Amino acid sequence: MKKKNINEILNNIIIYITILIFNFSYITKILDSDLFFDLRSAKDILTYGLDFKDHMSMFDGLKYLYHHWLYDLIIYPIFNLGSYPLVFLFVLTIFFIFSIVVYNFINSHVKNKLISTMATCFLITFLGLYNLPRVQSISYLLMLLQFVSIYKLYETGKIKYSIFSIILSIILVNIHFPLWILVPVFYLPYIAQMVIGYIKKKYKLKIFDSKIEIVKCKNTKVFIITAIIILFTCLVSPYGFLPYVFGFKVNSLYGDVYSNIGEMHRVVLYKYPKVIFCFGYFILLLLTKKKIKLSNLFYLLGLAYFGIMVARNIPYLYTYYIIIITITLFADSKFKIKDYFKKFHINKEVIKITCIVLEIIFLSMNVMALDLKNYQYGIQDGGEPEGLANYIVDNLDYKNLKFYNDFNVGSYLAYREIPTFVDSRIEVYLKIFNGKEDIMFDYYNMEFPDILDKYKFDYIITTGNSASYKYLTENKYEEVYSELNYYRLFKNKEA
Repeated sequence: MKKKNINEILNNIIIYITILIFNFSYITKILDSDLFFDLRSAKDILTYGLDFKDHMSMFDGLKYLYHHWLYDLIIYPIFNLGSYPLVFLFVLTIFFIFSIVVYNFINSHVKNKLISTMATCFLITFLGLYNLPRVQSISYLLMLLQFVSIYKLYETGKIKYSIFSIILSIILVNIHFPLWILVPVFYLPYIAQMVIGYIKKKYKLKIFDSKIEIVKCKNTKVFIITAIIILFTCLVSPYGFLPYVFGFKVNSLYGDVYSNIGEMHRVVLYKYPKVIFCFGYFILLLLTKKKIKLSNLFYLLGLAYFGIMVARNIPYLYTYYIIIITITLFADSKFKIKDYFKKFHINKEVIKITCIVLEIIFLSMNVMALDLKNYQYGIQDGGEPEGLANYIVDNLDYKNLKFYNDFNVGSYLAYREIPTFVDSRIEVYLKIFNGKEDIMFDYYNMEFPDILDKYKFDYIITTGNSASYKYLTENKYEEVYSELNYYRLFKNKEA
């Protein structure tokens, strides 16, 4: 084997292990409550088919859209085979693949492994918090692959990228349909670039030529046809054209319900220093003499709005700001680390092999120190009420009873087949989606005694630090179970 090939292999091993170490270090090692309604959704799909009916709540006849039915059917057997450890490994693998795609895309433009690795690892530190056992972990990867496919299709005109983009679109609408609308939106910056390029050429305009580069589409016909096909890929799903209107319905309810959900908050910049950093990185680009592609500029401006509009969109802002600005700023970087090896007469192979051994040891120590049992259903750190659920299942005729529960524990109760009052499937409990009544609106806006009076609960599940707990104790409701003095179960004295 040639020495050059050995060096290349060693370089890649070091880079990939470094990225894996960052993935492992920064990924959030806790369960997400959404995992449990996903597991229950999969079970319901296997039992009833994709009937778009709610089978988890205490209410009859509500509609349920099964937002990510395909993901549910993927995560269900993974959890059943290996519980949380295997789910954690699955999410870690997705995060790792995502990071490798980021690295390869940046490096294909920068041609500098060190800068590409640093940018990728930097992005990992930003995104680790958002990689949980939930559908978004796969959505981030699918949208990244879509971004790369569109980029390559525009600049190369190759049919394979068109086919790949269409296939990815079909997968995404079935994995996570509310996010699918981003796919046609991701085509818009290039279409706008083509239109503006045509206008500038026709009228011989020279506006912003010193700073903005308009790249010509390599195969306009294929690109436009692909973009049109993408508009209809939502039809290769159970949802039809629903993805086009779903987001507008959600936005119309922001003040009533969604403003109460943490991840749906509008972004207040001073609370998000990483967002401020991204905007500062953008300003740095604008201050340099580097030209920026018009399509990339549209991406950056659009994602600025998209990211601060709702907190859960922030990962997309982080991802494409770091990718786009890095490949623009460092496209012609002259820095090469191998020059320093030559300058100081360092044996590259020895250094690289030593680095690989040390990285493997470090990674192994981190894996050995990870006790996955600490991240399952315990009460600590806002865990799930496993003991309380066990008590209900073992001692009560729970399927014929009405339970009041808080929003954050509903998904786990649904997983245990305990009928819920509310859970994190927000749309199930809103009239605009369920066709019946605004249960979630009542949950957030009615006084607690009025809720008890309206819904006639048999039991009330609450937590020891809540206003509802204070009300129940002051009014001498009977407490029948307590889990670690945190989760409490009260019997309704009027039931």
